[in-house]
Amino acid sequence: MGAQKKTKSNMPAETADLSLLKWIGTIGLALFLVIFPYKQGLFNGYELGFDGAIYGSIIFGFVLLLVTALYIYRKGQNSGYRGILSIAVMVLPFLYWLSSFQAVSSYYAQFMTLVFSLLVALFISSLYFAEAKLSRKTIEYGLMLSSYLIVLFGLLNLFGQMYYRDALWLAHDGYRLASVFQYSNTYAGFLIALFFASLYYAAHCIRPSARIVHAAMLVPIWISFMFTYSRGAIVIIPVMVLIFLPFMRFTKQIAYLVFMVLSVTVSMAILGKLTANADAIAAIVQPTETKAQSPVSLFSSLPLQSWGLLILGIAISTGLIMLYHAKASSFIEKKSAKLSTYKWSFAVVPVTAVILAAVVVGSLLGSSAIRGLLPDKIAARFENINLQQHSVLERLTFYKDGLRVAEDYPLLGGGGGAWQAMYEQYQNNPYWSRQAHSFYVQTLVESGWIGLIALIAFLVFVYGLYIRSFIRYPELRGSHFVFFMFSLTLLVHSVIDFDMSYIFISAIVFISLGCMLAPFSSKFALERMPAATGRPWSKIAYPSILALLSLCLLVVAILENNALQKYNKVYNLAAQQQSSLDQLLPMIDDAIKAAPNQSTFTLTKANWLEQAFTQTNTASYLDEALSALNKARETDPYNRNLLLSQYRVLQSKGLFEESLAVIDEGVTKFPWDINLYEAAITSYAKANQTAAAEKNDTKANEYAEHIHELSTEIKRRIDQLAALPPEQQQGRSFAFTPAIESAIAQLELAKAN
Repeated sequence: MGAQKKTKSNMPAETADLSLLKWIGTIGLALFLVIFPYKQGLFNGYELGFDGAIYGSIIFGFVLLLVTALYIYRKGQNSGYRGILSIAVMVLPFLYWLSSFQAVSSYYAQFMTLVFSLLVALFISSLYFAEAKLSRKTIEYGLMLSSYLIVLFGLLNLFGQMYYRDALWLAHDGYRLASVFQYSNTYAGFLIALFFASLYYAAHCIRPSARIVHAAMLVPIWISFMFTYSRGAIVIIPVMVLIFLPFMRFTKQIAYLVFMVLSVTVSMAILGKLTANADAIAAIVQPTETKAQSPVSLFSSLPLQSWGLLILGIAISTGLIMLYHAKASSFIEKKSAKLSTYKWSFAVVPVTAVILAAVVVGSLLGSSAIRGLLPDKIAARFENINLQQHSVLERLTFYKDGLRVAEDYPLLGGGGGAWQAMYEQYQNNPYWSRQAHSFYVQTLVESGWIGLIALIAFLVFVYGLYIRSFIRYPELRGSHFVFFMFSLTLLVHSVIDFDMSYIFISAIVFISLGCMLAPFSSKFALERMPAATGRPWSKIAYPSILALLSLCLLVVAILENNALQKYNKVYNLAAQQQSSLDQLLPMIDDAIKAAPNQSTFTLTKANWLEQAFTQTNTASYLDEALSALNKARETDPYNRNLLLSQYRVLQSKGLFEESLAVIDEGVTKFPWDINLYEAAITSYAKANQTAAAEKNDTKANEYAEHIHELSTEIKRRIDQLAALPPEQQQGRSFAFTPAIESAIAQLELAKAN
């Protein structure tokens, strides 16, 4: 993958000096990128089922951080920008830790503190281990190998040789390729970052073998991208191309665009047939209500034809790219030698690209004849690119709702997991989205304006330092530019989607941020640094603090992971019905004791106790359940399932007034959940009947008035939904249910009598 020609001279001493610690750290970073994407991309869905894989990656990262601390102690820390960055980045998890003191979900506040600590660990490790060329190349190889394997994994699912749940994500208009991420838009953002990096290698690599490898991947990457049917990613492609091109030499800019046009053209030529084949294969392979998944052999007719077309496209595009290097590259170099000496030459190709992009986009959006050359689903996606389509309007709603949350939690936010906990209280309409569909809006909600400003300031400083170093020190330029491409593309795409909720994607970003700065670290020294940096204790202070932090965080992560394993064990025993409740309760209590803020553990225990009460009518089960639920709701007050469980237990215990207060709290916190309105109105209707039977007119009227208020609120919200733009989907159903109508009718009848 080398982008620089090998010389006969010896490597610089720092490059050749790869100590055991540096090898461990370097290989650890590369392995992280290769190992972890296959657990749903380490998606942080704020649900228990996703946490185990993430804890595994966190433990791996903290071990890596401990190795980094030992390495820094041995080699000494630069008293310059690298030292400043390695300290400043710690502000990000520190702010998440501060926000946990006012968190609306204590467990996920701690969880996100650990996640950001992992990202910091990966950044610091990359910043130090990627300084030497050989170690940086190892991490590059790991990133590109992992990325290419993910593309291959997706294609194996697309062509039916493998079945991985939601690798083909079923949307309203058909299947969309999602590979390991199980969400096509995130996969699309990942693919365009990879496409830009592969183009860079194809244009810059000196070794023919490296050129062939990267050139060969361009068509599979673009084909995979088109099967994601992502409109947002398409829109940011021209923006990113314009950002990247000025960093390249004039002739490389030409090669970059030529290779892009070649690979896209070849891909589009075979896309129609591949689309028809993929749809037919999906109908055979994908599970339905009546059949299980059934992968097909590579040598079946449709897969064999599809792989054959893809290999043909690869051969054509790779052959043309190698022909360009052999015949056209030197010719263009000579002819453009004079032009490239002008200061403005770097802008010629980008301006030309803008004009060409405008023509292509105008043709696609304005000409039905040109769109007709594309497969129907892809043509429809292009046709619907506008600011009034439902996905744009829905995202704008998410962002406005996020700002409303920030008004109530302005400085430090609501802690990790705040969006998934609170968005329903602030939402404009009853959409269902546990993600804010923007990394920056979600950061604002979770860590407040202070956290968002700190994040943006850190990113601006990192990119500013990189660009300044790239311009000042041309002798240090090289293939580390792909880290710039990966990180910036993913961060830009994360403006409009939740890519960074995939810890694997976040890891790529933070590893890339460290790796792109590391080659310039020798130039980061600052002359005016405090005199203390030269004292003996200054060498040991930072690595000691880093080692202590990594050990503490490692212990926390291991304990939380052990608690999760205990819960999974007892839950599986219960599912297999191999143990009695008396045997299960001590085991789940042990899990709760190990992770008292994980409300899912308590909820499971409460559900078992409710079932035991139903079967035995033993009141002590309800008492124990209520005690556990009350305690859990103190640290997770926005958990709907906890609230409903508490409501049911109170009803079963005959504590009706207390249950009414709980269901009112539910309506306040989840004002678009019609089921809660139904539970509230029917409960108040029963309470009204009881009060009327007891001749308690004051209470009866109070309950009746509250029913009227709830009914009025439902009508108001229905009218609010009617005012939504016709292109915007309202989300979940919100209308009067038969139970609500019956309760109101009985109340009106009672009044009439």
